[in-house]
Amino acid sequence: MKKITSLMLSMALLSMLFGCGAAPSGQPASEAATEKEAVTTEAKDTQPEETSEAAAEPEERPETVKIRVAYHPNFGGNNLYITAEKNGFFEEEGLEVEPVKFTAGPQEVAAMVAGDVDIGYIGHGATFLAVQRQVNVFLTEFLGNGDEILTYQGSGITSLEDLKGKTIATAPGTSGETVLNLALEKAGLTSSEVNIVNMDAAGMVAAIVGKKVDACTLWPPQTTEVRKAMGEGEIVSLATIGDFRDQFAFPGHWVVTPKFMEENPDVMVRFSRAMLKAMDYRRDHPEETAGNVAEFIDAPIDGVTEEMNRIDLFDADYCYQVMTDGTAAKWYDALQNLYVKDGSVEKTVPVGEWFRPEFVKEAYESMEK
Repeated sequence: MKKITSLMLSMALLSMLFGCGAAPSGQPASEAATEKEAVTTEAKDTQPEETSEAAAEPEERPETVKIRVAYHPNFGGNNLYITAEKNGFFEEEGLEVEPVKFTAGPQEVAAMVAGDVDIGYIGHGATFLAVQRQVNVFLTEFLGNGDEILTYQGSGITSLEDLKGKTIATAPGTSGETVLNLALEKAGLTSSEVNIVNMDAAGMVAAIVGKKVDACTLWPPQTTEVRKAMGEGEIVSLATIGDFRDQFAFPGHWVVTPKFMEENPDVMVRFSRAMLKAMDYRRDHPEETAGNVAEFIDAPIDGVTEEMNRIDLFDADYCYQVMTDGTAAKWYDALQNLYVKDGSVEKTVPVGEWFRPEFVKEAYESMEK
């Protein structure tokens, strides 16, 4: 009896085992296997899987580098910096930027040469210092139109020719001085036929408002300050930098010492990439950009907006184009000839020695456009 029972149990177990893997009645074994695979696949599909992003190694951020960056307290002199800072573009590039304020290019360049500043903005007026090989231009961001020669009603000056024998305030080594030199030449005057006094921007505002000088060379937002203080109808604009655009372009740009550039090529590319991103953001958000600048330099928004509207701002595409197709190089070659003419430099040098677009080129071409 025990043997029969054992045999029956064994047969039952075998039947169960084979039954688990057998095809249902009327279904071929191959179809059953296919169905089983489909069910298995479906079950797998319902299980959570690691996405490719999760499986991928996290992107490594570059090592953080601290740099000191010079800016000027006007729209042209800091809008690209503050846009990059506000939107985290420096942080994305692993750059921790300490801003340092300057009101004129020559003093700023002196600080850079001394090692107190790493990278800085200058206007075209101080670009003769690049021709002198103190700094290199590596990023061109706009063309200026805002500089003016201003006088007032009752000064006896109604034309450039009337400047003869008059006292004119200007800031040496600035774009204002460049405009003055061009205006005097246009009027057939030499610097010895006028009385030129050197002042900073704030001093010129006070001097012209107080009528202590006959004329001055200024740029926004200081030109707005003068008009507000004296009244629009009281001011006479004798010339603007835009009057000479057919002869010269007047770029605003970023410079660096040859030493810093050679020792930190990776930082140069990262900084350039952050600024190119800022150019496109500035193009798409002009009102926000003006507001950020006004807040940063504690200036009235109308003056900042006026300056913004009087300069030709580049986006990343145009910056890359002019810096790599020879256009900007021609601008700078014309400028250095002007500097020779006005005595700022003794002779011209090959533009390629001080105009260095390779960092912008690499930065732009690495961006996903």
